[in-house]
Amino acid sequence: MVFIPSVNGFRKAQEYYQKLEKKQVDEELLGQRNRFESLKLVTPYIQKAEAYESVVRIEGSLGQVAVSTCFSPRRAIDAVSHGTQEQDTGAASSQRLRVLSRIEKMFLQLLEIEEDQKDEIPQPFYSGQKSNQVEKLFQALKTQEQNNLEEAADSFLQVLSVRKGKTLVARLLPFLPHDRAVSLLLAITQHLPLLVRRDMADQALHMLFKPLGKCISQLTFRELLQGLQGLLVLPPGSSERPVAVILQNQFGISLLYALLSHGEQLLALDSSLEKPNSDHTAWTDLVVLIAWEIARMPAASLAEPLAFPRNLLPLFCHHVDKQLVQQLEARMELAWIY
Repeated sequence: MVFIPSVNGFRKAQEYYQKLEKKQVDEELLGQRNRFESLKLVTPYIQKAEAYESVVRIEGSLGQVAVSTCFSPRRAIDAVSHGTQEQDTGAASSQRLRVLSRIEKMFLQLLEIEEDQKDEIPQPFYSGQKSNQVEKLFQALKTQEQNNLEEAADSFLQVLSVRKGKTLVARLLPFLPHDRAVSLLLAITQHLPLLVRRDMADQALHMLFKPLGKCISQLTFRELLQGLQGLLVLPPGSSERPVAVILQNQFGISLLYALLSHGEQLLALDSSLEKPNSDHTAWTDLVVLIAWEIARMPAASLAEPLAFPRNLLPLFCHHVDKQLVQQLEARMELAWIY
């Protein structure tokens, strides 16, 4: 509302609006008015879809989720696949679904074993039905030899490429007999660089360290050598040194240190192992090689282990010179700082 205090003010306002109207009429006659016409908002007609799928199946998943569109008030979710290019292909996606399905079935069997274990007194060896169930699970994880690690369709490696698969193996290991657990440990050490690369997204390999650590503590000297030698196997078509990859990964370096520490303990407990033979020579060569790999690795690139054995530096003192030991000590201390 406009308040006009006097008659003169009213006349001035009336004259102003008369002039404004005359100006607008003149502009329209000259064709200038149309230039300043504001654009009108035109909303297109949206035709409602006849069929609306409210449930979508996400590629690479076992389940399905509900989504929404403008015709549904339910909250929409991001159903875009974030997998790698390899996983986005049809064959790889189908293979991954089969692996996930196998893991789910094996998990159900593992849960039955764990439930039976809760109701019974723990025993070091299993017999009868329980032993058969454990063996059946192990056979489902049994590894196969592959020539090309990157393209391997090995069932065990595929299981360990999934977070839930790592959880499955970690919970199954305590139930396995020693020889079965050792076979899985050797398979992991032999393919560790590949598993480390596949674990970049999940960062879940560390959950295997505790159960594998118990397995390592029961290894014989010959089994220990097999595990360390598996860590040094160069994958076909790869120019990167396996130990270099392992030292930059927390799980990898922790597993390596645990193997070296157990080897030193075995030598300290059994003096006969120090007698010159092929096994002792192989052990010495492995320790020296690993020591040089650690010394040449930049401290910032050396991963921090989950556990640092106290007998690790004394082990290197027995096999390498003092100067190299000092370099190793400096590298390990700096690794803890970084």
